[in-house]
Amino acid sequence: MEVFYADIRLQAICASAREMRKQFGEEGAKKLQLRLQALRVSETLDDLFQMPGRCHPLRGDRAGCHAMDLHQGHRLVFRLMSLEEKIEQGLSEEQAALVIEIVDYHRG
Repeated sequence: MEVFYADIRLQAICASAREMRKQFGEEGAKKLQLRLQALRVSETLDDLFQMPGRCHPLRGDRAGCHAMDLHQGHRLVFRLMSLEEKIEQGLSEEQAALVIEIVDYHRG
């Protein structure tokens, strides 16, 4: 599926191995690269549930989103794009993911 980002800063981090290492360390960067690749090669959300990374749906204020484990509590949070969003991007009916954030939402 195609992968898009919620903002330019997040896109810049995810486009650069150096920025990934700077933000999340060596192991975190490796995991992030693996999870982004999993998103790209998946055709459906169901594919992600079969891959490493423990893709799981979120609840509460993050309902409608999914997360994949990264490193040291960090998660890659994403949601599938709506039909309207895909049309805006000029996409076909294929599924597309919008990466919303990389966060440790259990740390409080």
